[in-house]
Amino acid sequence: MAPRVSTSKNEHVCAAPVDKDVLCIVIDFDANQCYLRRDSELFTKVVSYLIVLANAHLLQRSANNVAILGYSSRSVNYVYPEESYGTVFFDDSQMEQFATVEHLTKLRLSELMFEEMKEIQGESNARYNRQSSSSLLSGTISMALTYVNRCRREASKSMQINARILVVSGSMESRGFTSNRHMSVFPVAAKMGVAIDVCALEMDTSYMLRQAAEITGGFYFGTSDFDALGMNLLCLFLMPPQGRHHLNYPKQPPTDLRAICSCHNKFIEIGFACSSCLSIFCKYTPVCTTCDTVFKPPHKLQLYIDRKSADQARRHLARAKRMEQMEHMI
Repeated sequence: MAPRVSTSKNEHVCAAPVDKDVLCIVIDFDANQCYLRRDSELFTKVVSYLIVLANAHLLQRSANNVAILGYSSRSVNYVYPEESYGTVFFDDSQMEQFATVEHLTKLRLSELMFEEMKEIQGESNARYNRQSSSSLLSGTISMALTYVNRCRREASKSMQINARILVVSGSMESRGFTSNRHMSVFPVAAKMGVAIDVCALEMDTSYMLRQAAEITGGFYFGTSDFDALGMNLLCLFLMPPQGRHHLNYPKQPPTDLRAICSCHNKFIEIGFACSSCLSIFCKYTPVCTTCDTVFKPPHKLQLYIDRKSADQARRHLARAKRMEQMEHMI
């Protein structure tokens, strides 16, 4: 009998057997994260746990793929696979692909962290503290979706490929027009059938990442216990979303799906959306403050503008007649 998978919270359908699983791990290596500012050694522990998760995913099926991407407030980079590096030497006690994943991930992230710290030293603390790496999250997810699309295009048409993205971040989220970029990426991932899982590290709440998991059918998990992080990653995120209904997963809290306006950074239920950049405003504005697009005014406002223009034209005509009469009298 074919396995049954869940397409919604209360609905199950039969699914075709999967030939390949693609896991894209997105790591936030920004130095302004809360847990890194408290203890920088925790990042090494997080990376080690993610390497274990990646290798466990590869061990499930020989055709499985893993991609690791890193992002900060300044850049987005591929961590694995990375073709610019040469041959990786490994011992006989470890599989070649596992050694490659471990070596390249640790090497690339250490280089990226070193470059990040060098750039921070040249900036003032006040300026850096105002920055948020979540503004580049949309670009990182877009790169992950591009990798998934390439894997599907290179595979045979008869091959069934499932893909998902795991975001591991502890940065403060940015609101306003940057959140609108993310809101345009999440529906694309949902349309491609790519679930976005989230592991939030020492974050009280994340409006944007909760919406990412809710829209795409992923799982949101927040924790501050780094000792049990490895076990939680394997228990919660090793299983693909298509088979999670077989397990007793923790219940997700209700997600606030309201939008945030770009003008006041407040939650709104009804507003005005820019047709060009999808920025949302709580009140009508003639020009988009994000992309400078000029909007067509509403019907009542257009009638008011036409009436004002007609009144101004009549006043101008009356003034011109009075000036002509005064010239004739002179």
